[in-house]
Amino acid sequence: MMSLFSITLTLFLVMDPLGKMKQFLSILKEIPPKRQVFVIFREMILALIAMLLFSIFGEYLISFFQLELPTVFLASGVILFLTAINILFPKADHLPRIHDEEPFLVPLAIPLMASPALLAMIMLFSQAEPLAWPMILSILIAWGLSSLLLLSSRPIYRILTQNGLLAIERLMGMILVLIAVQRFIEGVVLFINTTT
Repeated sequence: MMSLFSITLTLFLVMDPLGKMKQFLSILKEIPPKRQVFVIFREMILALIAMLLFSIFGEYLISFFQLELPTVFLASGVILFLTAINILFPKADHLPRIHDEEPFLVPLAIPLMASPALLAMIMLFSQAEPLAWPMILSILIAWGLSSLLLLSSRPIYRILTQNGLLAIERLMGMILVLIAVQRFIEGVVLFINTTT
C-alpha cells in the first residue's frame, strides 16, 4: 500500500501542471484575462469530476476483469515510466485548434489535465489501495495544487520563463522515473511472492 504522500505526489507529477502552463496560455490567449481564470477553474472542475468517476468506478472495472495486484503494480509502473518519458522528451502538441471560441471540456479538461495516463493511474491506484478515502484525498490535494498553479500561470510564466519551467518539468520527470521503477519492482516482488 502506498502512502497518502506518495499517491498525491505521483498524481501531481502525472498531471504536470507546470509543463502544461504554456499550452493553457496558448489555447486561452484570445480570451480576456479575467475570463481565463473562470475558464481554467471550470475546466479543472470538469477534470476533477472525470478523476473521481474513474476512482469510484475504475476499481469495479478492474475487478470485473479479475486483474491481480501484481498486474496492477506492474501496469502502473509501465504507465508511469511512459508518462515520465513523455515529460522528459516531449513530442509536438497535437491538440485541437480553438478558433474564436471558448474551449469546453476538450482539450483543457480532457485530455490535457485528465489525461488517459492519469485516469489509468487513478484506476490502478484505486484497485491497489484497500481504503477509498486516501485515494479521494490524494486526488483532491493533487488537483488543488495543480489548479492553484494553473490559475496563477501568467505570473508564474513571467517569473520563471519558459526555460525555468522546462528545467522544473525535467526534474519532475526524473522523479516520476524513480517512482515508476520502484512501482515496477514492487510488482515483480509481489508476483514472485504469489508464485512461490
